Amino acid sequence: MTQLKITFRQIDAFKNVVQTGTVTESARVLGVSQPAVSRLISDLESEVGFKLFARSGRNLKATPEALLLVEEVRRALSGLEQIKLTASAIKRFKHAQLRLIATPAFSTLIAPQLIQKFAERQPEAMVSLEIQSTDVAVEWMVSQNFDFGIAPATMVNPVTNSHPLTNTRSICVFPKGHRLEHKNCISLKDLEHESFVSYLPDSNFRFEVDEIFNNAGITRTLQYEARTTDAICRLVAEGLGVSIIVTMGTLPGAGEDFSLAPFELDIPFNGALIWSQHKTMSAVAKDFLEMVQSEFSSIEEPV
Repeated sequence: MTQLKITFRQIDAFKNVVQTGTVTESARVLGVSQPAVSRLISDLESEVGFKLFARSGRNLKATPEALLLVEEVRRALSGLEQIKLTASAIKRFKHAQLRLIATPAFSTLIAPQLIQKFAERQPEAMVSLEIQSTDVAVEWMVSQNFDFGIAPATMVNPVTNSHPLTNTRSICVFPKGHRLEHKNCISLKDLEHESFVSYLPDSNFRFEVDEIFNNAGITRTLQYEARTTDAICRLVAEGLGVSIIVTMGTLPGAGEDFSLAPFELDIPFNGALIWSQHKTMSAVAKDFLEMVQSEFSSIEEPV
């Protein structure tokens, strides 16, 4: 079977002549001479092997075969236009998806602010945020199919790169009307024998807090625990106990549902952005990393 040698210029001329009904108008639309349009139509007729137009006065009337062909041409050109639109959207990150994964603490402490900043920079980019319970899980998921992880800065792995993020601070939260409300700063001794709402045992911050109290010989009543800072604050608001949490901004419900005060000890719990050394970054991931490296310090830290 002989392969047809049809060019895009021939197809463009054919479509325009069908639409306008004249070679003169088609030449004007295409920005070429009338003889050039006539030649393109003639060459296309030679390739397809049938007449495309019949003269009707000063106009050209498409043959039944041409009307069948032009429908396929329109579908093909529509697909080509969609390719152009898709390419343009990809360039603007409209169809790109940035996949982030974070430990529970950083999913509320840092991730929302980073995503909000990126939305200002790339408003059409899609962003998803997944939460994993442990640092190790986050690290493993980053090595698989996530662009970046947000986890404690203490994580060290030769197969991942990291970039430090804004520091957090530790504060004490307690129910409204609690005896500690009048204090400007909460000490370890203040929390002795208190019902204490903890992070879950696999939390690095939980380990740090427990070690401080154990070393000081101060006992607490450990009855309630939760995965996220938000959940801990809700339990505290319900009067189930006090807690020490990490924060770097305003806590929903603070001052209304529960009270808070600085804790005498600053328990380090700094975050880092991590990514795999062995995965090729997409354009949207590269842009996100550039934003974090240049703007993360503008995430304000509470004083």
